[in-house]
Amino acid sequence: AYYKYYAFVAPEKLAPGWDATRINEAVNAEGVPCFAGSCSEIYLERAFVNRGWGPPERLPTARQLGDTSLMFMLHPTLGESEMTDTIRAVSKVMRAAVQ
Repeated sequence: AYYKYYAFVAPEKLAPGWDATRINEAVNAEGVPCFAGSCSEIYLERAFVNRGWGPPERLPTARQLGDTSLMFMLHPTLGESEMTDTIRAVSKVMRAAVQ
């Protein structure tokens, strides 16, 4: 069962000044919960760094996923109206965000 839905932004398709963070904020401003997703670079957390458990350099794919991810919640209490609201908000924001 799904409880999160991830989407990834293609930065090269965005208009100047837009990134995943701005999209996230704009979708939230429309009243639809939107999140950045999981901690793609958890190895940067102090618990790992202090023990020397991280990689010698940042992992480029992990960084890219962290910089481009959007996460939407999915759960049984969301109905058709909430899904319609999400589609409306994301469509509105993405029309403004793309070149």
